[in-house]
Amino acid sequence: MAKIGLKNFLFGILTEQNDGSATYGVAVKPAKAISCSVSVSNNDAKLYADDALAESDTTFQSGTVTLGIDDEDDIVLATLLGHTISGGEMVRNAYDIAPYVGLGRILTKLVNGQYKYKVEFLNKVKFAEPSQENNTKGESVEFGTSEIEGQVASLANGDWSISKTFDSMSAAQSYLESLFGSATPATVAFNNNGGTGSYDSVSTYVGAVIPVPDGSALTPPTGKVFVGWDTTSTSTTADVQGTFKVDAASVTLYAIYEDE
Repeated sequence: MAKIGLKNFLFGILTEQNDGSATYGVAVKPAKAISCSVSVSNNDAKLYADDALAESDTTFQSGTVTLGIDDEDDIVLATLLGHTISGGEMVRNAYDIAPYVGLGRILTKLVNGQYKYKVEFLNKVKFAEPSQENNTKGESVEFGTSEIEGQVASLANGDWSISKTFDSMSAAQSYLESLFGSATPATVAFNNNGGTGSYDSVSTYVGAVIPVPDGSALTPPTGKVFVGWDTTSTSTTADVQGTFKVDAASVTLYAIYEDE
């Protein structure tokens, strides 16, 4: 058996009950997968009696998962690390607490000349703020990628990982998605509110945080300038700028203008 591929990182916010059962929020894709490393620490307790080893405990204690991803999306990172998005800015605060999440991925394997697709799912992970390193462009181009590290724990019932192998990628993808909560579909439309120009509506789900257009495709009414969006056409303030958290299955955002 040879592992020859990795794709489809997905995570969802964990809600754990007192009895150890767990549910996960809507699956979110953090970025395209480059690498994934899981390091496990086991208990190492030994009891000797009558000059011999009588009992030993080598059960799971904790773990570390390191993800290599192609990009850092501020909206996704804010969700993963407990930060907030305000006016298009990701605001990091020293008192932010990252939520526990479930984390899944799909490995492609070659077994006896046949492709197999293995879902690996970590039940309880908390990620930490990634370190940042940037380099100036030199004589040759080097791609800069990102790593983010999380601590792996077990649920109250002891579960810490799930895995299952499938014959097709589609079956593996369906199984992985089934581990997360279902989403309520939503549509966000953009109304030029008296200007000209338009933006296509966005298909998403309730609870998602989406980027909103910057207004560059709109021509404001004469004597006006575009300042943002709002859920009310008659609003005098643009309360939606940068991003918007979808709170209903059908939402219309109206362009808001001010006098030049």
